[in-house]
Amino acid sequence: MDQAAIEKYLSGEATEDEVEALFEWINADPINERRYIDFKKVWAITSESNQNKAQAWQLIQKSIDKHKKRAKIKLLKYAAIFIGILCGTYFYVIHNTIENSPIQHSQDSITLDIGNGQLEMIDGSGDKAIVDNNGQVIGMQKGDTLNYAVKTNINHTISDVNSKVEDLVYNEINVPYGKKIQVLLSDSTLVYLNAGSSLRFPVHFISGLERKVFLTGEAFFEVAKDKDPFIVNANNANIRALGTAFNVSAYSEEIDVETVLVEGSVGIYPNKEQFSKEHSTVLVPNQMAVWNKEKKDVIVKTVDVEMYTAWVSGKMVFRNTPFKVIRKKLERHYNIQIINHNRVLDKKTYNAVFDIETIREVMQTLDESFSIKYTIENNKLIIE
Repeated sequence: MDQAAIEKYLSGEATEDEVEALFEWINADPINERRYIDFKKVWAITSESNQNKAQAWQLIQKSIDKHKKRAKIKLLKYAAIFIGILCGTYFYVIHNTIENSPIQHSQDSITLDIGNGQLEMIDGSGDKAIVDNNGQVIGMQKGDTLNYAVKTNINHTISDVNSKVEDLVYNEINVPYGKKIQVLLSDSTLVYLNAGSSLRFPVHFISGLERKVFLTGEAFFEVAKDKDPFIVNANNANIRALGTAFNVSAYSEEIDVETVLVEGSVGIYPNKEQFSKEHSTVLVPNQMAVWNKEKKDVIVKTVDVEMYTAWVSGKMVFRNTPFKVIRKKLERHYNIQIINHNRVLDKKTYNAVFDIETIREVMQTLDESFSIKYTIENNKLIIE
């Protein structure tokens, strides 16, 4: 595996086969994993010099060869060349999936509220039927996916069987920090729910009515095409689509609702208003609408879509992102609390790609390069 292949992945240009080949190479040998991690530390945004990247790669290779001769595999702590972005000095923050983190994680489960106070605990490795209070099967769980469009026989779905029901019946899925889940709605719309999120949705949609769901947190929607519009309600904003793919971030503690369009078209409008193209903010692909829930206004800008959707595939991408934002996303992903007393650090902006590193590697990198002091205790990470 060479430098170009890794750069292609980090830039979001690799195909599925290339990504699979890269991770097979990473998992084949601990040395490959270290080479990959260390190169990520020196990988720059596209405007940076390729010569710097090449020189850094050569340093990493030489260091690995030296360690091989000694028959030891050590962390290549000082191979990284950190590229200044703001105030002359910046760093790359690295992260890993929750399974590899050495910090003790909360055992809180994903829960599904099926009504009347009845909660189902969702184990990401289990398979079971989801049954309502009347004993009727309304969905199936298979691993990390809840399926409300599951086939009950060769010709019908659960939604078809219940199509005569005139009242909407809602379920609500709640995802704690450190976990994610997929929900296939009865209309075959696929929803990816990020950590710290909840989604309230009808068990089945009624033909002729809008397909409306309620989101707190972050989700990526692949909306099934239908004559009835699909609407996401998030913090008093509505996002309306017919058949499209888009990401919505609407955490309750944040003042903005961010909608990023991947394909198709969506319209954003206030919760209490009726949709119309004239009075809605309509996006085209590669645009983001930022809805301020206090001012109730919308700002539209062109963005790097991957930066906002990479989490679906387990990758987090940041471009000139304040550390304050980065650490909040790390909190959700790792299910830890990060308390930062270094206000200078909080205001800087950074570039980073996260996928396989542990949280301890993140903090070790900060400490070694910038003398950032920290402690980890009782699932809290405190930066002095």
